[in-house]
Amino acid sequence: MIKTLPGFPALLLLSALISGCQTMTPDECKYANWKDIGLRDGLAGQPISQLGDRVNDCTKAGAQVDTAQYQAGREQGLHSYCRLENAAPLGLSGKSYAGVCPARIDVEFRYRHQAGHAVYELRNKVSDLDSRSDRLQRRLRDTDKDEEKQLKGIDKDDERKRIRKDFDERRRNLRNELADIDRTTRRTRDDLRAAEYSLNNLR
Repeated sequence: MIKTLPGFPALLLLSALISGCQTMTPDECKYANWKDIGLRDGLAGQPISQLGDRVNDCTKAGAQVDTAQYQAGREQGLHSYCRLENAAPLGLSGKSYAGVCPARIDVEFRYRHQAGHAVYELRNKVSDLDSRSDRLQRRLRDTDKDEEKQLKGIDKDDERKRIRKDFDERRRNLRNELADIDRTTRRTRDDLRAAEYSLNNLR
């Protein structure tokens, strides 16, 4: 039995674990403590549809679900999950928000979550662009090596000119692509700084 509600770092870890294990085995259904299961689902911000999935799993296994105990546990978990200070870190971790919080805080919770998630997405975009740039730079360096290999043993001037022209075109295309990525990266970093500023100024 879970005695105390975990802090937010544990909440994030629990959310990750639960999101990776949505179904229940027949043995889990047979020996389930439904208040604990509801508590864990609430702490992870799972929608009420999760109960329907669990009922479906356990019905197939010939086991009954104590929905009252589950819902009592889930409400307790949501009480911890639905704190405004949790919203932005959830977004920053890349977790989705299923709209499970009470109407009185849902709008603000959603706003803060979106502010965190915007930073998460922009950081990932910058990382992806940096990786693409690294790969293109390696291809550019490899192009020089490949050109040297192809030119070895070639005595005819026309053939050497053709090879050089071909590799010059490849390098030009790679440099143009790198320039495009560089411009996009600068714009994305500007967007990221603005998003981080907005996130840091949430009250």
